[in-house]
Amino acid sequence: MTKVRRKTKPRRGPDEIASAVVAVMQQIAAGRSVAAACRAAGIAVPSYYRWRAGANGHGAAAPSPDRMHETILNAAKTVFLREGYAASLDTVAAAAGVARQTVYNQFGSKERLFGEVVQSVYQRLLSPILVLERDAGFISTLTSYGRHFMKIAFDPESLALLRITLGEYRDFPELAKITYALRASHTIPVFTDRIAEFLGGEMERGVIDRHDPLMAAEAFVGSFTAHARHRALVGMSHDTPERLEAMLRLCVDVFARGLGYRAVFPNTKLVDKSPIQS
Repeated sequence: MTKVRRKTKPRRGPDEIASAVVAVMQQIAAGRSVAAACRAAGIAVPSYYRWRAGANGHGAAAPSPDRMHETILNAAKTVFLREGYAASLDTVAAAAGVARQTVYNQFGSKERLFGEVVQSVYQRLLSPILVLERDAGFISTLTSYGRHFMKIAFDPESLALLRITLGEYRDFPELAKITYALRASHTIPVFTDRIAEFLGGEMERGVIDRHDPLMAAEAFVGSFTAHARHRALVGMSHDTPERLEAMLRLCVDVFARGLGYRAVFPNTKLVDKSPIQS
């Protein structure tokens, strides 16, 4: 009597396992039961729980969804900044060491992936602003805001993202929309809103004359960054930290006078004397 050999299913690789786990988790988050989510992903419920616990059937730990997400995001940032938005998701997947389907499972689309890259860069740059000391006086606080924005404006990743957005506008006009949609939703803290809030408080206290706070904030930021950032964007040498500092102090002086601040400017001392650029 001949024995009939049962066909064994090929073992899934680590990328396939991570993709399957993420797919199930996404469906559970959308309201489906674990059993229904597993059926849709083509895996057994015990396998899902085993893989979630870290055993993938090969004795190795399956990458957690959070770690996988971060790995792909970092790889995408490197690829986009190097090759622009035209870079393929295959290139991103190769850089992350995962399958292309894993990238789709984690982010859903190239647009969303690029949006998360933008978000990660600007959250890194803007996070110090959320804890900025605002009780050091009008001139010192405004100067500190200016120094923070200089760091943002001339950060290499910030400049690279802006070059991508401007340089590929004709082929990919949605890039600017992605950035501004993130700003409008406050996923990325809006720098001018923070300054406007500060200026509005100073107007209420009678420190400066009343004007539109947001318009005043935008005028202030543009006054000391426009020319220097344009030169940086087109590849010209950056201004020296000393020149940027002098420009910022001049703009703070002119801006404060224009808003009716009546301090004796030659005797005003700035608390924070750290350089604008490292």
